[in-house]
Amino acid sequence: METEKICPVWLGYTFLIPLRKFQHDPLKILGPYVKKGMTVMDYGCAMGYFSIPMAKMVGPEGTVYCVDIQEKMLENLKKRATRYNVSGTIKALQAGKDFNPGDLAGKLDFVLLFAVVHEVPDKKQLFTDLYTVLRRGGKVLFSEPKGHVKVTDFERSLKLAEEAGFAVTGEKPVRNGISMVLVKEQASGQMLNAER
Repeated sequence: METEKICPVWLGYTFLIPLRKFQHDPLKILGPYVKKGMTVMDYGCAMGYFSIPMAKMVGPEGTVYCVDIQEKMLENLKKRATRYNVSGTIKALQAGKDFNPGDLAGKLDFVLLFAVVHEVPDKKQLFTDLYTVLRRGGKVLFSEPKGHVKVTDFERSLKLAEEAGFAVTGEKPVRNGISMVLVKEQASGQMLNAER
C-alpha cells in the first residue's frame, strides 16, 4: 500500500472511543450477518473496533481473521483481544506477509470491509482475493466514509467487485456512510439481481 494513504497508527486510537457506538454500533451493523460459529474476516481491522465484537458474536466455536497492513495495529489488536478474552477466536494476519487468500479459499462466511478500500492501491486484486476466501453465498459488507470517499469512487469499486464475480444486493446497511452488501453467487452462473 502507498504509505500516504494508510491510516496512521495514532489515529487508530481515535476509532476506539466509546462515543463512536452512536454512529457505528458494531452489533447493529453486523448483527444481520455475523452469527455464532461463523468464520469471518475484518479486512483493514486496525486495532479491532469491529473485530472484538465480531469475536464475541461468533463465539469460541467461530474464528475472526483480522487483516491489516500495519504490524503495530495488529499488535494493539492482540493486546485488546486478550483483555476482552477473545484471543482464541481472533487470528491476526498482516497483509503482504501472513495473509494468503489461497490458504483460506472457500472457508469464510462473511467479510467486513469498513473504511479501508480507498486505502488499497490494487482494488481489483482485493476483490478477487475476497471472492476466493468466501464460501458460496458468503457476503461482504463494503462501507466507506461519506465525504472522505466520493460516490463515484465507491461506484468504481463496486464495478471491480462485480468483475471479480460478486453480485451487488442493493442492501445499504450503514446509515452514516456509503455502503453495499455483496454476495458470492450461490451456484455457478446463478447471480442475485443487482439493484441499486
